[in-house]
Amino acid sequence: MTPPISHASASEIRAAHTLIRDLFTPAPWQYWRELLLTGPAAWAALLFAASGEGSLLLTVVLTCVAALLWYRAIVMIHELTHQNREKIPGIHLAWNWIVGHPWMVPSVLYEGVHLDHHRRATYGTAVDPEYLPLAGRPVAIFYYLGLSFLICPIAFLRFLVAAPISWFVPRLRRFLVRSVSSYVINPSYVRVMSTEARQRLFQSECVILLLWLPPVALTLAGELSWRWLVCWYGAYTLALFLNRLRMLSAHHFASGSQPTDHLGQFRDSSDHPGGWWAELWAPLGLRYHALHHLFPTIPFHNLGPAYRRLTAQLPAASFYHESRGPGLLRSFLGLIRGSSSTALSHHQKGAESNSS
Repeated sequence: MTPPISHASASEIRAAHTLIRDLFTPAPWQYWRELLLTGPAAWAALLFAASGEGSLLLTVVLTCVAALLWYRAIVMIHELTHQNREKIPGIHLAWNWIVGHPWMVPSVLYEGVHLDHHRRATYGTAVDPEYLPLAGRPVAIFYYLGLSFLICPIAFLRFLVAAPISWFVPRLRRFLVRSVSSYVINPSYVRVMSTEARQRLFQSECVILLLWLPPVALTLAGELSWRWLVCWYGAYTLALFLNRLRMLSAHHFASGSQPTDHLGQFRDSSDHPGGWWAELWAPLGLRYHALHHLFPTIPFHNLGPAYRRLTAQLPAASFYHESRGPGLLRSFLGLIRGSSSTALSHHQKGAESNSS
């Protein structure tokens, strides 16, 4: 088991917190601007791609643009989980109507689940919803990425077929709630859902059915071209693939399935400050993943300023300077080789000897 944070490390964390304590308050206008710009732009790109206007090349390009925009819009679900609803009134409802329900990813699938990825007792274990022992296991890594191509039809079956049937079949309902009602990367994660969350899940299922049944029925009747569904699948799958690829750079995935303390989570995570390229594959502050695990409630628009302030003002020997990752490609290759996990293991052994 990872040793507890030493007194020196705890004092360093407090010093880091002091430097950025003014950056923990979310600015509602940042969230509304992001949603109201990205959401409509994503819809416009997708609808134009599906309209049949223009060449095949233009359709492919627009579908890729739509995927990038939808990816950016969808990952806001991460922010909805960490930020207090009262501090950004209305944003949860608006996000679900513009993004969550149309894309079969209502926020209830993530809220109440993601925090298990931050808890000391569950991080990096078999019950962590967002962690798998992938380091040095290329077959498992490519299998994990390959599942991206199946999630879309699974979502279709889950919400448009299984959900309404489950309302009348208790055994199926229990299965859906436990195993197919969480936005996770760990397929063995079993969810325990509160009564309030079950009610919100049912409401989301009803909305998704109302939104999706008309276009599906019209397509089956030959009134709508299948082109829109192909474009939707392409954008959905590409966005999901990008997110899964990004996840592979977020951690070393080498915790050893043991409970991990606050500093251990930080050391098992990476920051990728980069530039515009990093913002494409890890938008809304997701490139500062180590910083996020250190201080989970910093809003996305303040993660960049917080990172720059910490790296500029903390001493060169500070623990925080360990967080910088090598970038997406090198992180991916390191994960396949298991080299990042080996370095992490050596570092943890050194930390244990220093604390003893």
